[in-house]
Amino acid sequence: MLTTQIPAADALLDEVVTAAKAAGMHIIGNGRRIVISPVIPAGWIKLGVKVVNRQQAKLEALPCAA
Repeated sequence: MLTTQIPAADALLDEVVTAAKAAGMHIIGNGRRIVISPVIPAGWIKLGVKVVNRQQAKLEALPCAA
């Protein structure tokens, strides 16, 4: 039996990533919906999430001095 989790509409990305990682599942999408699933069915794509450390995220948020 396969179990797919549908995140709440107001769920934050880090909450979805944490839930998927804890369950050993993938975050997948089909263009309309994003779910957490153990398999990637046809027509769905695996979504990649890059986690950066807080210091690097702060530096990337600074505007460029042109």
